[in-house]
Amino acid sequence: MVNEPKLKDKEKKEIIEKLRPFWNRYREKEDKFRREIAKLEKEMTEKLGLGIELEFFHIDNECAGIGASNIADRDKFPLIHDSELYDFDD
Repeated sequence: MVNEPKLKDKEKKEIIEKLRPFWNRYREKEDKFRREIAKLEKEMTEKLGLGIELEFFHIDNECAGIGASNIADRDKFPLIHDSELYDFDD
């Protein structure tokens, strides 16, 4: 177990108060980003018209490609890995 620094309750509360605005700004940016990605996934799904919802999938917190949102649809649409999507001709 990692030894955490010992803070008095008052010190910790003061630090939390100073951190809270940054946390709130982070959450706002994260929420905006997620909404934009959801719009992009919807647009991608509609544009391809395959009758299944598509999503960007992540491995170890990094986007690794595109696949069907519903695992049951993966037999109709396999995962397309990021290495297949890069355009190396540019």
